[in-house]
Amino acid sequence: MRSKLYVLGMTLMVWVHASNAQDIEPEIVIANPNATFLAQQRALPPAEVIARGEALYQVNCRMCHGGDLRGGEQGGPNLLRSGIVLNDIAGEVIGQVITEGVGRMPSFGNLVQNDIAAVAGFIHSILATAERQGSTPPVDFDLDILVGDAAAGERYFNQECSSCHSASGDLQGISSRIIDDYELQNAWVGGGLRRRGDSSGPTQNVIVTLADGGRVSGSLLRYDDFFLSLRTTTGGYRSFLRNGDSPRIEIDDPLGRHKELLAELTNKTIHDVTAYMETLK
Repeated sequence: MRSKLYVLGMTLMVWVHASNAQDIEPEIVIANPNATFLAQQRALPPAEVIARGEALYQVNCRMCHGGDLRGGEQGGPNLLRSGIVLNDIAGEVIGQVITEGVGRMPSFGNLVQNDIAAVAGFIHSILATAERQGSTPPVDFDLDILVGDAAAGERYFNQECSSCHSASGDLQGISSRIIDDYELQNAWVGGGLRRRGDSSGPTQNVIVTLADGGRVSGSLLRYDDFFLSLRTTTGGYRSFLRNGDSPRIEIDDPLGRHKELLAELTNKTIHDVTAYMETLK
């Protein structure tokens, strides 16, 4: 009898522990059991949360992941087929990537937990409209982003951008050349602005220091954890296998500051500078 009571007690303890563990996990509400895949089955947040998430997404995410979530100008991955997005319930997985960063994606310290939940809700709302996984859902992009303070944007520009750019030089008439406000915003945030007549992108220069002390320099062609290739000033092609920190590599990236700014820019600053750029006719 005592043995049976012991077993029963242990069973209750395990059940209580399991119940408590489940309480800290995001609740999955199946709103559409007939949907073709899991991300379409989950209940969506209120419409006002989705609308707020859309505004945050357009400012912080569209440049890399695109207006339709299929990838943007800066080479971000397709979110419609992302395992991170498909496994997310209420921002717990997406939020970790946003706050910590992953791969080439920087961390976004300007987004608090409610912001992240709203962005995740918007992303899930787009997935819920897709006919099949990875297809293009209908998205209305008619969102006015010219809501910033142009004077504040000019002050920020003079402080952070004027060492490389000039309103009377390379950016003269920029809003007449890039008419779409979204494209203008994406261009300055990502460093995609071009000088007149220059259709090429900025060149990343690299110096490779070999084990024997020799140095090879040129324009960077490819760079990853295992391999680097470059084009020398004389037009020659050189490639190098990488093994940790060998060979030593120094990269001069003209867009380095733009990439740093991705983690520093606030929504207000982005709107302010975009409003200022719009005045450069």
